[in-house]
Amino acid sequence: MLEEARLGPFRSRHAQGVDSRNQEGSMKTGMSSIQPLETRASIRSDDYKTIAVHLDGSKEDEVRLSHAEMLAAMFDSHLTGLFTSLLPDISLYAGEMGTAVSMDMVDQIQQRATAAIERLQPRFERLPITNEIRRIEDAAAWLSSLLATQVRTTDLFIGSCPRKDETDTDWRPLIEATMFESGRSVYLAPPGQQPRQPIRTVLIGWTDTKEASRAVAEALPLLRLASLVKVVTVEEEKQKANLDEDVGLADIATYLARHGVEVVVAVLPLTQDVTSTLLQEAHRISADLIVAGAYGHSRLREWIMGGTTVELVEKTDVPLLMAH
Repeated sequence: MLEEARLGPFRSRHAQGVDSRNQEGSMKTGMSSIQPLETRASIRSDDYKTIAVHLDGSKEDEVRLSHAEMLAAMFDSHLTGLFTSLLPDISLYAGEMGTAVSMDMVDQIQQRATAAIERLQPRFERLPITNEIRRIEDAAAWLSSLLATQVRTTDLFIGSCPRKDETDTDWRPLIEATMFESGRSVYLAPPGQQPRQPIRTVLIGWTDTKEASRAVAEALPLLRLASLVKVVTVEEEKQKANLDEDVGLADIATYLARHGVEVVVAVLPLTQDVTSTLLQEAHRISADLIVAGAYGHSRLREWIMGGTTVELVEKTDVPLLMAH
């Protein structure tokens, strides 16, 4: 049985900046219909001041940019496009012939990146917020850490949910490095899915963990603007954590209420698995966003996503905001 209650008010070698038309401190009205929901004077100190969005020259750039534009306009944020290019590792090519071949590959990749950025430039110039494009390129062994370094000085990173059936470059290691090593939250858009505007209904997948706690804290700017915020825990997770419902859900509801967020809380009976249970509830309430902790483990000095996190990222058709 569904139990529900409402609780309320209580080494970058290759990191290059490409300035777009807008400069910090200036504001130009663009063609977009999306406008900031609050005036600059009313924006809180913990809102998203800088948002980063992943770019790679693929068709998913426009999807990610649409989500980034929506969020940046909501908070009058500066938007930084991080264009990544995966270069071949020259050390793997032996001899002069191998070096020549690898350098030719590098030249081709860089030319494609330059052309893609030139195509993106007019799109950025039309944005109603200040913005820039930065270019990051390196071999796989270093690219992920370079991106994580760039993201550390932003408030939110926007990427795509990595999927097994992707035909473009596999950016899963890049997303994992950003998720686990940048120290920032990540907003992941399902491939091909434009944002619902604005975000008004949010589902929080709550467990008694530091990851879930961080995700909720990172999502506060969005939660304050939502019309409905529902906090749920799945029955199986509650039992595994030996979680007392009144303490776990009541406490997170009280915490959010003190930040001006009124919530509905519920314990969901397990259906097929935790991920399916969360997604079914998200669909039932027409959620625009799911907030959840990002879980993973270290392997050979690299972090990789854990089972439940992988399932959620691979199966969701609702945007995710996750933090580790």
